[in-house]
Amino acid sequence: MIDEGTGADLVAELTAAREERLSCLARGDGATAALLAAWIDALLDEWNRRTTRR
Repeated sequence: MIDEGTGADLVAELTAAREERLSCLARGDGATAALLAAWIDALLDEWNRRTTRR
């Protein structure tokens, strides 16, 4: 299980990355949006790693 502090940090990072990715897409910057999508995937992997730890 993720403690509240760590979970809040991951949520904040995910939220910021999503907003930035949407901004890049709106500006037509597909390359940066793709990098941000990879970062979001990495954050989600970390989330899953932390929640499945026993």
